[in-house]
Amino acid sequence: MTAFRSPRWLLALSLRARLILAIVLLVTFISSVFALALWQIKTRLEAVAFGHMAEEQLNLILSEDADPSSLDIRLLRDWSLYAGDALGTMPVVFSELPPGSHHSVRVEDRYYQVQVSDDTLAVLTYDITEWENQEHWVLLLLVLGIVLVLVIAVVSAFKASAAVLSPLRRLTERIAAIQPQQRGVRLSAEFTGNEVGRIAQAVDAYLERLDGFVSREKYFTTAASHELRTPLSVVTGAVEVLESQLDDGAPHAASSRAINRIKRACYDMLGFIEVSLLLSREEAQPLHASGSADVAALVHHLIDELKPQLQERHIEVELTATRELHLDQPESLVQIVISNLLRNAVEHTSHGQIHVQIDKDSLCISDTGDGIAPENLQRVFERSFTTKVQGTGLGLNLVHRLCERLSWQIDLQSVVGEGTRVCVIFHKP
Repeated sequence: MTAFRSPRWLLALSLRARLILAIVLLVTFISSVFALALWQIKTRLEAVAFGHMAEEQLNLILSEDADPSSLDIRLLRDWSLYAGDALGTMPVVFSELPPGSHHSVRVEDRYYQVQVSDDTLAVLTYDITEWENQEHWVLLLLVLGIVLVLVIAVVSAFKASAAVLSPLRRLTERIAAIQPQQRGVRLSAEFTGNEVGRIAQAVDAYLERLDGFVSREKYFTTAASHELRTPLSVVTGAVEVLESQLDDGAPHAASSRAINRIKRACYDMLGFIEVSLLLSREEAQPLHASGSADVAALVHHLIDELKPQLQERHIEVELTATRELHLDQPESLVQIVISNLLRNAVEHTSHGQIHVQIDKDSLCISDTGDGIAPENLQRVFERSFTTKVQGTGLGLNLVHRLCERLSWQIDLQSVVGEGTRVCVIFHKP
């Protein structure tokens, strides 16, 4: 069984508008049914009254003379008796009527109450045209009554809806006024004893769970950064000591490169911890971090780190720098953006070429990889969305979050089978 669904135009209306509409429709229905019932009762009573009157009048006339053909018309104004020879002069409509009482029989522009005797030898009519002409005034009064009731209903609905929805409106305003950095806000104490109070209690329960989640997340971020920073500092210090000792003894080139990679990885991890702490702040707050980053130098370093993957996939990387580009941001933060974009290009290119272009205020990375399907193009920056079998869907989401917090623009274009081009503009347009 298919469930009933409200039409879209009704769902688009506000709660107050729907409440007013429901009241107006209900009042319209009730008043219309009441007016129709009154009209039917009036019509029925009128037919019964005129019918009894005509029947009694005809019986009275017939009882005074046994021969209807010899009856004289001894009636009041608007009454007509057709009997004997007069039957041939009456309208055809009357002659076709069966015995009994007939209400509102129309002849041209006149209306009659007609009473036909049982033997059809006498027909008594009463002109009720004036009565029928008065009916439109009755109908007009009924319509005006319905309109008046509707006006009263609309005014009452506006006032009643404002009073009924006032607590809900206040609750909505209180919820909208809650700032992201506020903790411990509770609303149920202000709204008690009704349905809005139960909604406020549900909101309080959600806020309480949310506060707990934020507290646990902040604690984890702080604790994790503290616990990771300590061993990384130890490893970095040990590598520096080892490096100084090897400098004295002319170390092997391979050992020197390995030490440099370990040292660089430690610094990268420390930088990532700093970025994680920055991102753990409220979304509404812009990032304020001092530092300086040479974009071209970072790209060279990342390409060097990715050499094993590039050689394995037979990918050539071309770097074009029309101008030097230095950013007033921590190097670790800029590196996260570039490394995720560059690694993503490598992972989605089985063979071919990657072109990195650096301009005065932008960085563009183009690849000749598989490309992105149109239905996935709008979702690539969503958290946990990935098209890779073992992917996490966090890299591009992290890039997108950093660009938003730093007011950088990111633009991604892709064609299936031709490749992808992503550009980061480091200044507001």
